[in-house]
Amino acid sequence: MTLSDGRRLPVDKIFSMPVGCRDTLMRRLFPIPILFLALYVAGCNLFQKAEIVRIQNQRSSANKYAAGDWMERRDAVREIVNYLGKEKNDLIIGTLMVAAHDLHTAGRIEAVKGLTKISPERSIPVIKKMASEDREGNVRWYALKSLQTFNDPSTAGIYVKGLESEDWLIREESIRGILALDEKTIRAGLIPSIIKALNDPSSSVVITALKSITIKDARLYQVIADKFNSYADHQFSLLEASLHALEGYRLDAKTREKVINLLVHNSNVIRVLALRVLKQEKKSKVPEK
Repeated sequence: MTLSDGRRLPVDKIFSMPVGCRDTLMRRLFPIPILFLALYVAGCNLFQKAEIVRIQNQRSSANKYAAGDWMERRDAVREIVNYLGKEKNDLIIGTLMVAAHDLHTAGRIEAVKGLTKISPERSIPVIKKMASEDREGNVRWYALKSLQTFNDPSTAGIYVKGLESEDWLIREESIRGILALDEKTIRAGLIPSIIKALNDPSSSVVITALKSITIKDARLYQVIADKFNSYADHQFSLLEASLHALEGYRLDAKTREKVINLLVHNSNVIRVLALRVLKQEKKSKVPEK
């Protein structure tokens, strides 16, 4: 590099200078606008190279899916979503759509996971179909779980259908999905489905429903209170879940008496929850009937 007085300065000596001296020299040698322009051009080139690599990786994963056995197809679907960008994602979306019909369960499960990462208008119809129609319970379970990430009212019917399943895991995920929806959607016609889950033969489904309820409704209160009053002191998990569900309600006399009695329960968790229910009742405007 040649200085203004004609002397030559090796580039490596510039970078060995103290930071302050180096910056001063660089400002004298290169006007600020030129430096910014150089940085901008360099950044654009790096971005273009990164985009080329991203597209190449998409193609590689798509080819791997097309030519592989079930394990390679599963891995290809898992990999390809790592190459999502702001645009030029059609190859990824197309691969996921094909994988949603993969012959192997693992491939379809990975497709469900990947579909949650693309635009809802393209993914929700596919995931809904998988949640209600796939032949494997594992795939339906993952699809039901994935639908919850969108919190879309149009999924309500899928959850209601899931409550009819013979598989308690499907019913559990279905009530979790219903109770994750907004209050307006729930009040529009899902209260009977919540009551159905509260009376489910599986205690796991009942506990999930009790712990997930946030909406306050007189119809729900009656069922929750009846369940709570039927539980014995040793049914710890059911008592705990029902106390969570009772928070925020104005209690009837029978339920209040039982809550008061639980203030001396041998479980510290139950005692604390019982006290919380009684404190919340004082602030509640929700009638029990």
